[in-house]
Amino acid sequence: MEITKSDIEQINREAPSDQGIFREPWGIPVHIKEHVIYMRWETGGMTGGSCWGGEPYPYSGDPKPRFKVLDTVLKMLKPDISFLQFREIEDLIHTNHETKYEYYGNSENYEVEYIILSELITKLEEF
Repeated sequence: MEITKSDIEQINREAPSDQGIFREPWGIPVHIKEHVIYMRWETGGMTGGSCWGGEPYPYSGDPKPRFKVLDTVLKMLKPDISFLQFREIEDLIHTNHETKYEYYGNSENYEVEYIILSELITKLEEF
């Protein structure tokens, strides 16, 4: 079982913004040097800081989106997956929190979820 480069390109075209299969995307620990199934969303941050003395204040971000790119990958690789098998796949999801710092105290906070593609394929082959 494998995903080709053209499969990845097709999946990424269909994926929502900030989701897809990528190699070393932003927010993934640097020691991971392989493809991951990836999703990120903005959870809030600080805004309003300026060079004219504006004080930054917190804002809320977006709610957690559905991991649609994972659904797309599973439809391609194993469309007959059971609910209990899907639960085992959910255990492969790693989470990371990242902050993008800007000038004057402004920042954006992100939540990142990813599955290492090789781990997913290994799990699917066990089924």
